[in-house]
Amino acid sequence: MASQYKQNMSFEADVRRVAEAVWSLEPGACQPAHYENDSIIRELDGIARLRDVTHLLMVTTSTKLEKAKSDIKKLNAAEAIERSKAPAVSKWLITQVQLDAQHIEHAKKSNVTVLTLEQFQRRFFDSYRYLSLRARAAFGSARDPHTDSINIAEDAYVPLPMAVAFDSAARAGERHIRPVELHELCEWVINGRLVVLLAPFGAGKSLTTREVFRELAKNHKKNSSGPTPFVLNLREHWGEDYSDEILDRHARTIGYTPREDVVIAWRAGMASLLLDGFDEVASQSIVRTDDKNFMRDARRRALQGVRDFTNKIPARTGAFICGRDHYFDSYQELVTALGIAGKDYIIVTLDEFTEDGAQEFLRRNGIGTLLPDWLPRKPLILAYLLKRQLFDEILAIDSSKGFGFAWNSFLDLICEREAGLEGAVMDPLTLRSVMERLADSVRSKPSGLGPITGTDLSEAYNIETGQGAGEGVLAQLQRLPGLTQRDSDPGSRSFVDEDMLAALQGSAFAKQVLGSFSGATKVPLTEMSDKAIAMASYLLLDSQTRPETLVSIVERIFRSPKHDRISDQLAADCIMVAINIAIDLEMLSLDFRGVVVDSASFGRFSLDDIAITGLEVRNSTVREVAIGSAVKGGVRFNNCMVLKLSGAADETGIPVDTFGGDCEILEYDNMATNNAVLQLDISPQLKALVTILRKLYKQSGAGRKITALMRGITQPEVQRYIDPVVHILERHRFVTIFSKVVHPVRKQSCRVNKILSSPTFSNDELVLDVKML
Repeated sequence: MASQYKQNMSFEADVRRVAEAVWSLEPGACQPAHYENDSIIRELDGIARLRDVTHLLMVTTSTKLEKAKSDIKKLNAAEAIERSKAPAVSKWLITQVQLDAQHIEHAKKSNVTVLTLEQFQRRFFDSYRYLSLRARAAFGSARDPHTDSINIAEDAYVPLPMAVAFDSAARAGERHIRPVELHELCEWVINGRLVVLLAPFGAGKSLTTREVFRELAKNHKKNSSGPTPFVLNLREHWGEDYSDEILDRHARTIGYTPREDVVIAWRAGMASLLLDGFDEVASQSIVRTDDKNFMRDARRRALQGVRDFTNKIPARTGAFICGRDHYFDSYQELVTALGIAGKDYIIVTLDEFTEDGAQEFLRRNGIGTLLPDWLPRKPLILAYLLKRQLFDEILAIDSSKGFGFAWNSFLDLICEREAGLEGAVMDPLTLRSVMERLADSVRSKPSGLGPITGTDLSEAYNIETGQGAGEGVLAQLQRLPGLTQRDSDPGSRSFVDEDMLAALQGSAFAKQVLGSFSGATKVPLTEMSDKAIAMASYLLLDSQTRPETLVSIVERIFRSPKHDRISDQLAADCIMVAINIAIDLEMLSLDFRGVVVDSASFGRFSLDDIAITGLEVRNSTVREVAIGSAVKGGVRFNNCMVLKLSGAADETGIPVDTFGGDCEILEYDNMATNNAVLQLDISPQLKALVTILRKLYKQSGAGRKITALMRGITQPEVQRYIDPVVHILERHRFVTIFSKVVHPVRKQSCRVNKILSSPTFSNDELVLDVKML
């Protein structure tokens, strides 16, 4: 009986909440009414007083005729009392299930409207019309790979690997990471959970969002009491801070009228929200070199509209929010910026296609060719190659020579193809130069990818050629390879793939160092990525550039009277590339000769691979510092925000001669360095395997010389297994070796992750072979 009572009370609360949304009342404005002196009524389940009408509600989960008659009698008695206070009175009997005709006929005699809660909701919102209109609109960047149309085939979705990264409902110490299927995401949303999906740009977030919409729409059509999925492309809602205004604009965009009904449906808990692209909104921010937290503050301001949704989300209503995996500095920032702290949420990561998934995607599009290892398995880049018919050419690129060689060849290839198209007026070298300048310029954009406006395109062409962009040039600029159109901003573009963007940025930096990248650059907001550094290092090494050359450039920058914010970031980029080249050259140390860099963004300092001296970093953001035996106090961080300190379990492991007490360290990881691996209670063979896999697969774009793989390994019994393990890795096709440089094989990433998560208990054939050494 107690359980039945609680169910009835919960149902009454749901009806009052829907009534408040339907009649645009403040939360709590529809409350039960107590008539102390009336023996018939005693209590009314809900009353909503509007300016022109007062609504009286009785609510029941019963199907008995006598209960319906009793409720109708109460409504009639209440009407007699309320008519003296209101110009009009409307009477409602809201039920959990459909009543018989006999009940309804009896209600009609007293002008009482009898509806189920579902009918009450749908009376004010046509969910089927919304679903029809929304299905015909664009889903973020998802496009048909052949026509570039927003009209996508029904069977276009190929499942992508997903895994739970964090679950707020998990018990302390409980393992979070596990594979997950799309239908589970949908069930969580239906059951009222908040799901945050994180993925690299171009990995298929928008197509996945579309598939979640399709599954939730199917569920709603089978069970109309289920939520209606509302899908919003956040890129269309820059600067909108309130959920009501966002929904109103969304309704106008897809052509749904009356627009206010969409807002009503959301407030009433009739809809599940799907927000695509939290990384694609931005606020107007001024770069503040004196504030290392300014980017974090800018992201928070940009997501005010998203927080308005999550702060006002109706009870038991689910939501799905997706964006780029590296947009936030940490999960803690994500939770705060999206406004989901204290709520029931789950964070899921989306990866690029598995090898089978990529081949299935290509098969559906008429391609039977196996992909080269270096090429990303992301839907967006594969769709671009389909459109440009470039698969035969990319197969000729020798992927064994590493990331830099492959992408340098690929960029030359696509520029030659674009320059050869009918109507093209730019030669391949000019095309590449313009693309490099554009890639460098988007580092000044909050998203890091775009938008690239028509002005940006013509300005890049003018700087590179010294000429104005004529009509033919503008037409070609609009279809530059690697750029995709932004629906909400006609004429604007974004880069199609982060690997391509990194390759262009690395190439642009190398040209800048070599002196051929002329003209001022814009103020970068972020550091160069690992892959951009790998590309720059390849090109500079190919031109015989030494790390000392970059050190000299840094010194020259700080001697210049024109030193500014751009100079600080250029110096930071030079330092990161110099360290990477020094590691490639197997140098044991690198001296920066007393350089002090202030207010810049840095990537990963590999202090476990090389000893760095004569460098001080102040008031800066550093993505990661890996400490090890090479740390001698020769580099100093003061008042910096370090996103991750690898090699330390907590603050007690911070080397005080390297980090000032005013540094803020957000995350610790004691399992990401050689020292940590050597302390594991596993055999020397497995220590050698884990060390090699970590260096090759967990440091982006990193090929390593065989001799460099031994660096930092202080245990002779582990060192002697490095060569044998490398050869086993080559035999099992986990690595390729070219000119004594070992490169990771991209398609093995999933297997590597499983091995690293539990090397002792892995039954992978690779591990079994290593154990036999």
